[in-house]
Amino acid sequence: LVDLLRRVTCVLEAAAGAPPRYSRCEDVNTAGSRLTFEFEEESLGRACLETARQCVLAALSDTEFDAPTEIRKLVDLADDVRLGPSTRAILRAAAAHGIPCRRLTSGSLVQLGEGAKQHRIWTAETDETGSIGEDIAQDKELTKMLLRQVGVPVPQGRVAQTSEEACAAAREIGFPVVVKPRDANHGRGISFDLMTCEEITEAFELAFRENKDGTTGVIVEQFAQGQAHRLLVVGDRLIAASRGQSDVVVGNGKSTIAELVDEANRDPLRGENYTDLLTTMLLDDVALALLKRKGLSTESVPAAGVEVVVAFNGDLTTDETEEVHSAVAERAVLAAKTVGLNIAGLDVIAEDIGKPLEEQDGMIIEVNAGPGLLMHVEPLYGHPQPVGDAIVELMFPGGEDGRIPIIGISGDPDASQIGLLIAGLLRRLGRRVGIALGCELSVDGQRPYLLRGSDQDRIRSLLLHPGVEAAIFENQSEEALAIGLGCERCDVVVLANLASTKQATSIDGVLPLVHAVPPEGAAIIPATAPHIEQLLSACRGHMLLYSAAGETDQLRDHQARGGRVAFFLHDSLILGTGPNAFFLPLKGIEASASIAREHLLPAVAAAWSAGVPVELLRDILARTGL
Repeated sequence: LVDLLRRVTCVLEAAAGAPPRYSRCEDVNTAGSRLTFEFEEESLGRACLETARQCVLAALSDTEFDAPTEIRKLVDLADDVRLGPSTRAILRAAAAHGIPCRRLTSGSLVQLGEGAKQHRIWTAETDETGSIGEDIAQDKELTKMLLRQVGVPVPQGRVAQTSEEACAAAREIGFPVVVKPRDANHGRGISFDLMTCEEITEAFELAFRENKDGTTGVIVEQFAQGQAHRLLVVGDRLIAASRGQSDVVVGNGKSTIAELVDEANRDPLRGENYTDLLTTMLLDDVALALLKRKGLSTESVPAAGVEVVVAFNGDLTTDETEEVHSAVAERAVLAAKTVGLNIAGLDVIAEDIGKPLEEQDGMIIEVNAGPGLLMHVEPLYGHPQPVGDAIVELMFPGGEDGRIPIIGISGDPDASQIGLLIAGLLRRLGRRVGIALGCELSVDGQRPYLLRGSDQDRIRSLLLHPGVEAAIFENQSEEALAIGLGCERCDVVVLANLASTKQATSIDGVLPLVHAVPPEGAAIIPATAPHIEQLLSACRGHMLLYSAAGETDQLRDHQARGGRVAFFLHDSLILGTGPNAFFLPLKGIEASASIAREHLLPAVAAAWSAGVPVELLRDILARTGL
C-alpha cells in the first residue's frame, strides 16, 4: 500500500505539471515504512500526497473519488505556487551546473549560491541588472534617443500630449504610423499601420488609457514594415532569437470573425497564463479598431480562405537563432549595453533577420528588461536555446558553483567546542566564518544574535548572509531526521562522541548528515562509534576515523582499506593515510590549557578536510596556537 501511495502521488504530480524529481519507498522497521520525495514545490507535493492518500483510501473502502475535480484543484494550485517558465529555465540550468538554489519568497525571488558567493534572480533579472537601465527601458522615447545617438536604427517618432499633436506628429513623420503608450508593456494599447487622423485620434485614446498613473501623452512613430522578431542578449552575446506571427483567423464562408476567434482559442496551446505557448486571441478595443479600419466587425463573415488579422503583435513562435546576421547581433548587443541592461529582450522589425538592418530599413523598436524566456525555451517551431545556461554563466563565470564550505557537527555535549575550534582554524585561512550553535548565530565582525526556530532555519540564515565565506552549524539528530537539513550538502560532517549519544543503538538520526556528504567531502567519525560499517556504506565521500587513544586496530584496518585517519602519537597529531600521513607537532597547543585534546582531534581533521592546508595547520599547532 505504501508503494501504491507513492505511485499515485507521482501520477498526480505529473498531472499537475510538476513530476517529482525523486521518490523512494523503504521499510524502516516493523512499525512502518518511509516515503521520500523530492518535489519542485513542497506545498504542491504535500497536496498531491494528501490527495493520493484520499484516493487510495477511497479505493480500499470502495467509495467515490472525483479524480477530475481533484486534479483540477492541483493544477490550479500549481499555477499559483510554481515558478514561471523563465525562472524555471534558469534554475534548471543552475542545477545542471551544481549550483544550489533556494526560493526566498512565494514569488520569483530566488537565491543561487551560498553566503558570500550568492547571486539572486527575479525572473530574467539578476542582482547585477541595473535599476537605471530598467528605468531607461521603461521610457521608450528616451531609449530611442540613446540608441539613435550610438548608431542603432530606430523608428522616427515623438511624444504627443493630445490627439491633435499626435496627428501633427504623424504628418511630420509620414504615414503610416504606430501609436503606443509611453510606458505600458506586453504590447498593450498599440495600434499599427494608421493612415488617417481619424484613426490616430481613436488610437490616441486607446494608448493613453494603458499609461501608468502619472504618465501623460503617447508615442507616435514610424510604422516599420516587416516581421516581428525578439532577440535575447545576455551579457555581451546574442543568445537566442524568435520570430513572431500576427494573430490571424482564416474564413470558412460560414463563421463570423467572433466565432473564428472562439474556435482559435479552443486550441489547447492557447491560454491566458504566462506559461501557455500561445496567448488567447482578444477582441479588445485595439482589435475592434483594427477591424473597423478594414471595414469589418466581429459579425463579419470572411470568405473561405480569406485571412483576417486580429492583432499585428501576436505570439513569438519560431526559433531563428541560427539565421541572425552577425551585424544584427552586434546592433542588439550595442542596444542592450547602451540602455544599461545585462539581460535584455529586443523587439526588432525586419523583413529578413539574416540581413543587416540598414540594408532593409529594419529597426529596433523596443528594449525590454526582464524579458520572457518561454519562446526560447519552448518554441512552437524550431530548436530550444540554452538561455538559462547563458544567464547562469553570466552570474557564475568559469565554472563557479557558488558554494561555500559547510561543516555540520552532531553529538552533544562536544559539538559547540569542536565547532568553535574549527571556526578558529578557518579564520586563519582568511575566511569570514558564520557559526550556528544552539539558538545563537555568530558571523565574524558582527555581534552574535539569537534566532529561534529549527537548526534548518539557522543554517539557511547563515547561507543567506552575504558576508559568510564558511558556515558551521550544530545539528540535532532528532530534528534532522524529522524535517531534514537546511542545506542540500555538507562538505564536512563531524559525528562527535557518537557512542555516548542516543545514536548508540541506531544511526538513523545522523544519516541525514552523512547522506549530505558529497563524493569529494568527508565524514569525521570516532573510531569507537557503533555501526561503523553502516556509516561507511552510507557515506559517498571520504570517511576519516579518529582516536585519542593512539593508532588503534580500527584505525589500522581503516588505513589498510585506503581510509583516512587522525590520532595522537606522543606530542604530535598524525593526519592522513599510512606512509603519506602528516605529522603535526602540538607544542603550541600543549601550552594552552583551554583546548581539550578530544576536541582538537576532530576539529583539525575537519579543517583539513575543508581545505585548510597542512602547512598552515602545522604552523598553528606548533607555534602560534589558536
